Amino acid sequence: MNLQQLYYFKTIAELEHYTKAAEALNVNQSSLSHAMQSLEHELNVKLFMRSGRNVVLSTYGRMFLPHVTQALEALDEGVTELRHAIDPDKGIVTLACFPSLAQFVPDIIVRYVSETNHVNARLQTSQESTYYELREQLLAGRVDLVFATRIDDPRVGSTFIGEQSFALLVPKDHRFADYESIDLAEIDGENFIAYSKDSQIRIQSDDYFRAHGIQPHITTETAQDVMIYGLVAAGHGIAVTPWPLGSVPYSVRVIPLKGVHKRQLYLMWSKENYLPPSAAQFRDFVIAQGAVFDEYRFRNNIQ
Repeated sequence: MNLQQLYYFKTIAELEHYTKAAEALNVNQSSLSHAMQSLEHELNVKLFMRSGRNVVLSTYGRMFLPHVTQALEALDEGVTELRHAIDPDKGIVTLACFPSLAQFVPDIIVRYVSETNHVNARLQTSQESTYYELREQLLAGRVDLVFATRIDDPRVGSTFIGEQSFALLVPKDHRFADYESIDLAEIDGENFIAYSKDSQIRIQSDDYFRAHGIQPHITTETAQDVMIYGLVAAGHGIAVTPWPLGSVPYSVRVIPLKGVHKRQLYLMWSKENYLPPSAAQFRDFVIAQGAVFDEYRFRNNIQ
C-alpha cells in the first residue's frame, strides 16, 4: 500500500467513475485500474462494485474510506504546517545565545522585522548557560542559529558581529566601588563569585588567574549572569562578567578592567544541518549589517 493508491482510492470513491477519476488525477485509466487492483489484492477485499457505467463503494470500501480520508487530511495538514514553517515570510527561526546577550537578541530581531517587513516571521529564542551547551544544540540541529563566542568546528559557519568587554562587579560599599578602572591583580584574595566550572568564561578566567598568580577566594559558583548580579548586590563577593547589557541592581557598581581583551562574538549556523529559508534569510540579514553587536553597543552607550 502506498500514498498514491490511497489518493486514487479516495478520488474514485468521490467521483464514482474511473474515467472521471483518471482525468481529475491526470493519469491514464489503465494505471488507475491497476493501482486499485493491487490495493484490493493487498487488502484481500473488493473495495468497489460496478453500478452500470459507474462504480460504487462496497461495504468494505465504505468501511475503509473514513480512515483513508482522515489519514490524507492529517498528511495535508502536516504538509501545510511544514510549508509555513519554512516560508521566509512566516516560518520559524530558532535562535540561542548566552544569557549575557539576552538584551541584544530581541533588539536585532526587532530590527530584522521592521527593516524587512517580515512581520509574520516567528523567531523563537532561548538561552543556554554555557558555550558547550550552545555548541551541542547547534550541531544537533535543535536550533538554527547561535549568538556566542566562535565555535571552532569545520561544521560550523560564522559571521563576526562585534566585541564585548569584561567588567568587575562589586557592591556599592566595597573598597573598589569608586575606582574608574581596575587591574585584575588587585582582586587577589577577595571573596569571588565565579561562573560554574563547565562555563567557557570560568575556564578562561582560571587560566588567566593561574598565569598571573591571582587567587581569589571563590564563595559561590553559578552559570547565570543575573544570579551573579544578585549575589554581588547581596554582598557575597565580587565578580568578573561580560559587560552587562541591561540594568544591574542599584547597589552594584560596574568597573572597567585594565589589560583584559574583549571577547569576539559571532552568529553561527551548522553547515551540515538543514537551514530553513526563514533562518537563512535572518542570517543573511545579519551578515549584510556587519558588526551588529558593536552597533548595538554604540547606540546604547555600552562599553
